[in-house]
Amino acid sequence: MCSSDLAYALALRWKISGDMRYADKAVEVLNAWSATLVSIDGTSDKFLAAGIYGFQMANAAELIRGYGGWSAQDFKRFSSLMLKVFYPMNHDFLLRHNGACITHYWANWDLCNMASMLAIGVLADDRAIYDEAVTYFKSGAGNGAIDKAVFYVHPGHLGQWQESGRDQGHNTLGIGLMGAFCEMAWHQGDDLYGYDDNRFLAGAEYVALYNLGNDVPYVAYTNCDKDVH
Repeated sequence: MCSSDLAYALALRWKISGDMRYADKAVEVLNAWSATLVSIDGTSDKFLAAGIYGFQMANAAELIRGYGGWSAQDFKRFSSLMLKVFYPMNHDFLLRHNGACITHYWANWDLCNMASMLAIGVLADDRAIYDEAVTYFKSGAGNGAIDKAVFYVHPGHLGQWQESGRDQGHNTLGIGLMGAFCEMAWHQGDDLYGYDDNRFLAGAEYVALYNLGNDVPYVAYTNCDKDVH
């Protein structure tokens, strides 16, 4: 288990059980990162790290932000980490896509960065960041936007997911990431589950049907690199 998963699992365990040992350990993990991390670098995978770890850690912090064992100073330092290291990378990826053509990257790349951006907006009480993520969900240019992630709606309202012709690990990950995004927005009073005639539901049902061994209709997907799947 990576440390972002660990922090979230610990924070959730505390929230459910009330056992402060889990909250204390979550605080320890988050404080260690905020006292150490100054940048995320490497190959293009750095944007996956900024997205996946960003939304997991921001959610962990949101769960325990009211815990008395986490000092206001340490919470402020952690929030600063999210705003100064993670958010700029999320924003940059969704804006520039690492210099690639707009649909070069699969939906998961956008979605993890969108989820991180949304979670950071909630954590930092920053409406502009939150709105940026929601706007991208509705009308973004890349594959994380709802009309690109569920890029084709078949008769019967089955929505083919953008990664359906790739592999089912990434296909189901996309559903998980968009589900997390919609759930975070739901708790802020925004129903993105039902947006665009329940388009996310159409995509989730398509992926579920196929993975349960059923036949589903299929159309080929072609990205800006002319790769066909």
